[in-house]
Amino acid sequence: MMNAYLAEQIAKDRLKEARALARVARLMDASGSAPDPLRVTVGLALIRLGRSLAGRAAKRAAAPRRAIA
Repeated sequence: MMNAYLAEQIAKDRLKEARALARVARLMDASGSAPDPLRVTVGLALIRLGRSLAGRAAKRAAAPRRAIA
C-alpha cells in the first residue's frame, strides 16, 4: 500500500507534467502553421476526384441487372 504523501507527490508531478504539455500545445497552436503547399492541395483534390469517379463507376458496375428472357 502506498502512503498518502507519496501518492500526493506523484499526483503533483503528473499535474505539473500535464500543465507543461498543455502550455507547449497552446504555444504551438498560437504560432499558427503555414498552409499546405499548392502541390499538396492539388494532389489531395485529384485523389478526391479519382475516388468519386471510381465510386460512381463501381456503383454502376455493381448494380443488379435484370435478366431479359
